[in-house]
Amino acid sequence: MSKCSACGPVSPFVPDYNIPLLAPGGGDHNPAMLQNLGPLAGLIGTWVSPKTNGFNVMPIPQATAPNGFILKNVFYYEVMTFSALQGKVSNRGGTDEQDSYTLFYEQRVFFSDGVQANTLVHAENGAWLNLITAQQGQGPLDTQPYIPSPPAPDPIPPQNPARQIIKQVSVPHGNSILAMGDVTIIDGAPDIPDVSTLPIDAPLAFNAPYGTDIPNNPNINPNIVLQDALAALSQQGLTVLRTHKLNVDTNNNGGITNNPFIADHNNVTQFRHTVWLEELSNGQLMLQYSQNISLQLHLADGQSYVFPHITANSLSKVQ
Repeated sequence: MSKCSACGPVSPFVPDYNIPLLAPGGGDHNPAMLQNLGPLAGLIGTWVSPKTNGFNVMPIPQATAPNGFILKNVFYYEVMTFSALQGKVSNRGGTDEQDSYTLFYEQRVFFSDGVQANTLVHAENGAWLNLITAQQGQGPLDTQPYIPSPPAPDPIPPQNPARQIIKQVSVPHGNSILAMGDVTIIDGAPDIPDVSTLPIDAPLAFNAPYGTDIPNNPNINPNIVLQDALAALSQQGLTVLRTHKLNVDTNNNGGITNNPFIADHNNVTQFRHTVWLEELSNGQLMLQYSQNISLQLHLADGQSYVFPHITANSLSKVQ
């Protein structure tokens, strides 16, 4: 092939940027789409938290510290947005298919106080998926005799409810996370459990930086900020009518990929995330979550221990 010296520059193909990826306004008023999003539909929109509502327990390796680690525990506030993807994403199985109805999300977290007050401390994006099995879709390539072959099962095998939803996380630390889980509907308010941030099977001396081991110490039990937020509703004359609980875990057929530096020093070995989407008696929604990330810290003395990195916060929808 020879180059045509007389030919002008080739104009690049310009796609139609007016074709929307996301539903207008971050949501979709199509009843069928909202139904297929299932328990995720209530998340659509923008959510914010009060300035000192969230609490983060963050153990980090520090070679000069007595036990090789320090705690960077902070109050924080955040903004989260959830937007519905137009249409579905299909995983074709040959006889039937699995359809993913998807929300894209973005999270921005800020220090509440101290010398870094109101500065960005964390950002991530990702997706929530609601999975539904269905008849295999047809298209222009599906011509006789393959429509489909063999015939689709009747009835279509249902989606395993223990793996109905997925949270996909992309964190600029160099982590990618896929966690799967289920949905539970609760009449009234949830019973949010206590958690423990204390390092697992570590020397007792490691517990000292956390303070007194009591449930109302947020260094030990960050979920206290969620429990307090629920208790405060009654002071406003509000009750929780119904709760959708979304619970995902990388140990439930998911996975984690870390960059080599993280793997060598602060390896993420498990990710668990629970969301309580609560319908309030005033017609509003409250979103509460507790996230537990297992960090395997490789300390300067050559030992390694698993430290829970737990964050918890309550948010209200603003649009």
